[in-house]
Amino acid sequence: MTVARTIAGAVLALLLAACAREPRTLEQLFPKEPRPESLYYTADGYRVHYMQMAGPAGVRILFIHGTPGDWTGWAHYLADPELQKRATMIAVDRPGFGDSGAGHMVPAIRDQARLLEPLLRGPPSGSGPGASTIVVGHSLGGPIAAELAMDYPAEVRSAVLIAPSIDPSTEQPRWYNQAMTWWPVRRLAPDEFAWSNAEIMPLVPELESMAPRWKSLPMPVTVIQGDKDRLVDPRTADYAARMLPSGAAIVRVPDEGHFVLWEKPQIVVKAILAQLDAGLVAASHTGAGS
Repeated sequence: MTVARTIAGAVLALLLAACAREPRTLEQLFPKEPRPESLYYTADGYRVHYMQMAGPAGVRILFIHGTPGDWTGWAHYLADPELQKRATMIAVDRPGFGDSGAGHMVPAIRDQARLLEPLLRGPPSGSGPGASTIVVGHSLGGPIAAELAMDYPAEVRSAVLIAPSIDPSTEQPRWYNQAMTWWPVRRLAPDEFAWSNAEIMPLVPELESMAPRWKSLPMPVTVIQGDKDRLVDPRTADYAARMLPSGAAIVRVPDEGHFVLWEKPQIVVKAILAQLDAGLVAASHTGAGS
C-alpha cells in the first residue's frame, strides 16, 4: 500500500467512524421553543460546557457523546416532548471536544468521569442537589457513563449504554488508529480525528481495569447494540450479558449499525422511559414502607 493510499484510507476510515453530525445552529436544531440553555462549570481547571433542557427537578438525564463528537448528537432527545415532561436533560461537550477545551484531551476514562461528576450533583443552575441521574452514553461515551455509575453509585440512578465500547477483546486499535500516530497522517487529517485517536489508543487497558467492577453495579443497566455495527463489535452485547449483574437489559437491534441512536431513537427513548418508570415504582415502594 502506498503512502498516499494509507493516508487516504486512514482519513476515510476515521470519517466513517466519527460519532458526530454536521454542525447546525441552535435554531436549526430546535425550530420551536423550548430550547436548551448553554451553561458552563469548572472542574480541575477545565471549563466544561453543557446544554440543559429544564424539566422536573426530581431526576436528570445526562447524555454523553462518543468520539469525536459534541452535545449536538443528543439534540433530538433534548427536543423529545415526553422526555421533557419527565426530567431535566443535560447534553455535555466532553472535555477535549466542542466548547469544553477542544483539543485539550483527557484520554483516561476515569479522569473523564471525574470531570463530569459535578453534573451528577447538579451545578448551581442545574436541577438541584439530591436529584438522581440516568446516565446515557453512546460509543466511547458508553464506558464513561459506566465509569460514572461505578465510581458514583449514590448519584447514578441507572444507565443506558448504546453501542458502547466496553469489551477489551474487541476494542483493539485498528490499522487506521495506528496510522494516525504517524506524523504525515496526523498533519493531513482533521484535528478532531487526532483528538479521537488520543482517546482510542489507550482504551483497552482501561477497559480491562473496569472488568472486575461490572458485577458490582447496583443500579439498572440497559445495553442497546445493533447487530450490524461495524465500529463496535456486535459481540459487545454478549460481553455485557456476561459481565453485568443478572437482570440487566440487553437489547439487540436487528439490521442496525453503530448509529442506532439516530436511526432508531425510539428504542433509546423507550429504554430511558422504562428506567424512569422503574424509578417511580421503586420510590412508591420506599414511601409505602417508611
